Amino acid sequence: MALFTNKRNIGIALTILSTLIFAMQDAITKQLVSDHPVWFIMMVRFWVLLVIAVGWALVSKQGFYSVLRTKRPGVQLLRGLFLFGEIALISFAFSMLGLADVTAIFQAHPLIVTGLAAVFLGETVGWRRILAMLVGMGGLMVMLQPEGNIVGPGAFVALGASLSFALYQLFTRLASRDDSALTSFLYVGIVGTVLSTIIGSQYMMAMDEVEWGLLLGICATGTSAHFLLMKALSLAQASDIQPFNYLQLVWAIPIGFLVFSDLPVWSTLFGAMIVVGAGLFSLSRQRIRAIEKADGSSDPVIDAGIAKTQAD
Repeated sequence: MALFTNKRNIGIALTILSTLIFAMQDAITKQLVSDHPVWFIMMVRFWVLLVIAVGWALVSKQGFYSVLRTKRPGVQLLRGLFLFGEIALISFAFSMLGLADVTAIFQAHPLIVTGLAAVFLGETVGWRRILAMLVGMGGLMVMLQPEGNIVGPGAFVALGASLSFALYQLFTRLASRDDSALTSFLYVGIVGTVLSTIIGSQYMMAMDEVEWGLLLGICATGTSAHFLLMKALSLAQASDIQPFNYLQLVWAIPIGFLVFSDLPVWSTLFGAMIVVGAGLFSLSRQRIRAIEKADGSSDPVIDAGIAKTQAD
């Protein structure tokens, strides 16, 4: 088909597929954390991730020790801590709330990244993107309003996961200035494995074949989804595929209903629409500014084709 002969279209298709697989991973996680310790599940996940990261480093052209060498050890440590915190918090949130509810709140992270990048990285954020952030925060308030069904500890745990992931992305940007992507990947595995083993080893438990299958399913879906996303970024520009990451919420709603009989209430859906809309607007402004900076143009009407911006 001609549709899939264009690299950009293939990249978008792979991104859409990755969002579906991520939603499936979240569903399996929610199923497991209802009866099993989060820390034990995380320990297994990080050990699998570390094995993959070490194996990748060993076969890379850089060589293992070159990959291991980092110019920003403190930043890499913080990246690992924030990703560890995000996975822990969102896993606990899944044990408290519905799949779509957690996913909806988590979608605030691109807006949080925009605000943090302006404060800590000195990135220029125009008034339109500031307005988009405020509108997005308003969407969060709609989701968290008392008449909804998600207000409570679980909602704030999910919001904490979103903040932690935003901080992880912020420090990833800092690390990328001096370290390769493979170095960053390896350190996430090292930090996460050390922390999860220290805590998770105290929660060791026996599991049957089905439970081990689900746990390995989490590892398999996470690995395959990240691979698809990396492949997508090699085929299409980040600004082209970023908006499609919001489709994870679209997948989470039917999966949550089919697997857990969960349906979000109107306030969650309406608030999520506001957050996603604000996020998409912010991304479009980011892309426009990138193009203007690249070609010196100040024309606000720019073909939506193209700008190479760093993925959040």
